[in-house]
Amino acid sequence: MASSLTASLLLLSVVFMQFVSAADQNNFIKTAEPGNDLILPCKDPDQGRIIVIEWSRTDLGPESVLTYRNFQFEPAKQHQSYKDRVDLLVGEIRKGDVSLILKNPTTDISGTYQCRVVKENRGEKLISTISLQV
Repeated sequence: MASSLTASLLLLSVVFMQFVSAADQNNFIKTAEPGNDLILPCKDPDQGRIIVIEWSRTDLGPESVLTYRNFQFEPAKQHQSYKDRVDLLVGEIRKGDVSLILKNPTTDISGTYQCRVVKENRGEKLISTISLQV
């Protein structure tokens, strides 16, 4: 009986560690030098057509860093400080790569970024959270 309890606890520990490890893959800290373009990675491993991509910064309020819907950017929802400073690898979206390109970063863009997607027949999904320090 004691050996089955030990085996169960060991199995539970392994499953828990895999869960924690998988969660950490989508939450990380990134540092960058001012002036050097950088990419904030965001890849959705699930299959399905992405219809909305939203990059936000937790301290910006309702405006986004970038919103991409129905194959086009939505500049009306974008925070002024990110106009003409961000982009996506549009050709990679079909593969689930919705990484954000930040052009000529300055210290004022330091913060916590979140990448979300919406897929056909599914709700919104948070893919990654990145703390950026420039």
